[in-house]
Amino acid sequence: MSDHGRTDRALTLLARPGAYEVLHAMQSRDGTATFAEIKTAARQPLALLRALATEGFVRSYHSGTLDIEPCERTHFCLTAKGEAVTGHLVRLQEWVTSRPTRRGSRGAAA
Repeated sequence: MSDHGRTDRALTLLARPGAYEVLHAMQSRDGTATFAEIKTAARQPLALLRALATEGFVRSYHSGTLDIEPCERTHFCLTAKGEAVTGHLVRLQEWVTSRPTRRGSRGAAA
């Protein structure tokens, strides 16, 4: 797969509802969170964790695959790639929320 294809796939994953919440749950806990902690942050965390692990953003010390739901105490952590991407996403989220909201319609004459 080309770099362009991998980038598109990663961006599509990161745009999925809940992906930011899963990554942020780990980032806000020094890069590691239990499955129970992640479940409180996002809906359908197992599907997201599988996809994020496939893209190399997270890993687990859980033996075996993520074919079955891990126990509540299973720890997941951000990889170096996941830490970098999550850092950018958190800063982007902070920037977006700090911007003043604009009233009126876009492109309207002043």
